[in-house]
Amino acid sequence: MKYYEIDLNGETIKFRLTTADAVTLESKTNTKMMDLVMDYSHTTIATMIRYLRRSELDNFSDKDAYALIDKLIDNGYTIERIVYDIIFEALVVSGFLTKEQLEEVKKELKDSQEKVKAETKEALAK
Repeated sequence: MKYYEIDLNGETIKFRLTTADAVTLESKTNTKMMDLVMDYSHTTIATMIRYLRRSELDNFSDKDAYALIDKLIDNGYTIERIVYDIIFEALVVSGFLTKEQLEEVKKELKDSQEKVKAETKEALAK
């Protein structure tokens, strides 16, 4: 099975969403997967991390997900990076997104951030 892997302080952490876990996640949240991944709430992010880790660790709990998110943040990740650089990358490996779709989402985010910066700079210059 393919995984999206990151190295965190010398520890390899693997992420993958199996079909069985995707079905469980959709059933529990009553939300389609593609709608779910566009929800950036802490609850959804923690839930996604939990299910992305279950393919390697069957009993990975909500508490484990919270601890992992805190560990990621302690090591320089932001919520935005967790979403785009872990969750979305893992969804590519898991077959839920194509690499092209991921790059398009990242491009749209970057364009949006640049627009906000330019508008802010313009507003401050007035």
